[in-house]
Amino acid sequence: MSTEATADQAAEYIPEKVKKAEKKLEENPYDLDAWSILIREAQNQPIDKARKTYERLVAQFPSSGRFWKLFIEAEDADCMFLSRKKNYFLRL
Repeated sequence: MSTEATADQAAEYIPEKVKKAEKKLEENPYDLDAWSILIREAQNQPIDKARKTYERLVAQFPSSGRFWKLFIEAEDADCMFLSRKKNYFLRL
């Protein structure tokens, strides 16, 4: 097995707990325990990989200031966020 193949597998690895949480959300999109698992996973990833999870989260709970705060703080840690920051606040 080449080093590139190993790197690709590592990059595509999805923890079992995340798979289970996704399955729970298919059954109940308001399952906060499942969302908590996905949020913790997103907080440990670069924003480019985590953004999709945060977008889904605020789409599911658009009036949750707590979830918007998590999303904005994650974006704020990314120096490229400044050009997108205004758009997020306009959505609130």
